[in-house]
Amino acid sequence: MPRIRPNARLVARLACGVVVLGLAGCYSATDVSFAAIKNNPSPELAGVADRYDDTERNMAMVGDQNIRMMWNDLNRLFLFDAPSTLSPWNIVSTTGQP
Repeated sequence: MPRIRPNARLVARLACGVVVLGLAGCYSATDVSFAAIKNNPSPELAGVADRYDDTERNMAMVGDQNIRMMWNDLNRLFLFDAPSTLSPWNIVSTTGQP
């Protein structure tokens, strides 16, 4: 078997890489060919009517509301939502809330 020089191996590897990349093709966001439209007819939509940005915004809003509701639930669980009414005497409210 003939000995191949190191530079020739590098050139052969680069040529193989170029051939593989050339066969793979390139993706273009403005590609309006039939194949591109057939593969993804609605590229900007994540769901039936929402874009990916809309979906992320909705998930952020729901997550924020769930965390706030969790804190309210914990306040009720540990009885911190209102002062106790077990005392026979009137207690002055110091929470700042009427």
